[in-house]
Amino acid sequence: IAGSVPEAVLRRLVSVERVESFEGFPDAVIESGPGVTADPDLPLFRVRAFVRAGGADDEGRRAFLLVRVSHALVEGADSSLLSRSQSAAHPVSLSSVRTSGPIAALARATGAMAALAHLLVANLYVPRPGPFGFASRAYPRAQLTTMARALGVSQRALFFALVMHTLFGAGTGTGKRRISSTYSTIDNGGGARRDTYMRIRMLFAVFANAPDFSRFAQGVERQLHLAASRESGFNAELNAAGVATHRALSRVIGFAYRPQLFAFMPYDIVLGLIPPHRLSGGLTEGLLEPVYCGAATPGANACVIVPGREQVTFNFYIETSLRPNLAQLDALLGSHDVNRGFS
Repeated sequence: IAGSVPEAVLRRLVSVERVESFEGFPDAVIESGPGVTADPDLPLFRVRAFVRAGGADDEGRRAFLLVRVSHALVEGADSSLLSRSQSAAHPVSLSSVRTSGPIAALARATGAMAALAHLLVANLYVPRPGPFGFASRAYPRAQLTTMARALGVSQRALFFALVMHTLFGAGTGTGKRRISSTYSTIDNGGGARRDTYMRIRMLFAVFANAPDFSRFAQGVERQLHLAASRESGFNAELNAAGVATHRALSRVIGFAYRPQLFAFMPYDIVLGLIPPHRLSGGLTEGLLEPVYCGAATPGANACVIVPGREQVTFNFYIETSLRPNLAQLDALLGSHDVNRGFS
């Protein structure tokens, strides 16, 4: 980057700060990053390097890198590729999945009407006004792998179940009865009417509670399979039509697109599991796990899970009132009994 970006620009993109220790990192320094888009003359990212004044600590860590970037520029799959020193370039891509005509037409009509309803309701009501904040956790990958095998579920189902247990008491007799969610998946690309740049696609599912964690995690596994098997392209076409309608309306009634509009999220939780981050190659030489990746999603409780070789990180962006609930996740993953403490 130093050879391709002028020094004056580089100094505006990258800052270096000295710290006495990394205690409280990364939560102490993570921010939503509105400054990323503040200057239209600069690329949509910023880098902050926090360097330990006394050199390497007991774990061999000398610095902490915080990269803030617009989601319009980078997604989780890109971060995974970069962690392996591979190119994250986005060629235009078209999914091999084709949506049938009747389903596509219904989805587009529904998406257009949903956009209109969204515009009206979101200007009047915000389900979760906040405040929101970041919180992160890191746990050994081997421990979570063993737990998933003991429960007979995939690691994805376990990760999602852990998040919902932590925030909503799922897997207990007193937890939230049903939890609505939208979660990310990666496919081959878009379609003629879809976003051909972003590889991420969003699916939707409602998870029913169960009286113990084992049964809840197994129910999550079944629901994930069911949602995938029912995927007909309807969601992708609906989302594309909704975005297109909003873009058209914003050109006519731009005054209606207040910040409040973008904080309307009707789902209980937004979940993201991004591809494993395996640090290798020249780009990541000297970097150590854990790797944290998350997103600021106004108006939504969200968690992005990042598997690494040795550790898995859970990156929460949640209402501050829910932050004390994270102690339950710490308590659970310090236990050898997957159902201990759930009743």
